[in-house]
Amino acid sequence: MENKTGKYFKYAIGEIILVVIGILIALQINNWNENRKKETLKNEYKTALINDYTKDTIQINARLLRNNLRIERINSIGDSIENGHFNNLESYYKLYNNEFVGIRVTNVYNTNSFNLLISSGKIDLFDKDLRKELMELNRLQTTEKTVQNGNKGLLLDYMLNLGSKYPTIGNPLDNNATHQLLWKNVKVNDLPKDLVNHLIQERYTISRYIELTDNVLQQTELVLNLLSSNSK
Repeated sequence: MENKTGKYFKYAIGEIILVVIGILIALQINNWNENRKKETLKNEYKTALINDYTKDTIQINARLLRNNLRIERINSIGDSIENGHFNNLESYYKLYNNEFVGIRVTNVYNTNSFNLLISSGKIDLFDKDLRKELMELNRLQTTEKTVQNGNKGLLLDYMLNLGSKYPTIGNPLDNNATHQLLWKNVKVNDLPKDLVNHLIQERYTISRYIELTDNVLQQTELVLNLLSSNSK
């Protein structure tokens, strides 16, 4: 009986050990599967973010180039005015007709992947440093859009003021009867002052856009480098 009892206990202990080992193996497999799913999801977010931010850099660089050229043009006009090259009303009429142009001083960022990352609570898939830089990029984008919406509104007011005061075709010195009629009741002597004020506001708006967008571009490139290095 003692031998049978000892064998029974040994058998029971062996069974328990096998069950425990089985549970541990199952837990390990489950953890491995969960980690694999997290890694797969993390890589999907990385790919989406890299795609979005790459598109942003292409857009930003194109608009920065265009606005830097516009700043150069405005500065050139300012130098010409200071040097007395615009010394009669006709020269200002021509300047008004040629330089009363629209500009692009806001960016449309690709934020769908980032917004989904935040709303789903999956941002913890990334390490602390990358999370910090992602949030900083979002802050810079928001700042740029907020500031430039205000500046663009002021510039639009200047443009509407010019458009309401002065016709956008011809000038009163033309022999064309239509042009003379359009400019008949216009206070032409105010045009130089109004046009210069508009160009000053335009230069400020574009300069702020370039400054804020440069910050966004640098941060975007930093985030792209982090995403790419973490993908290796």
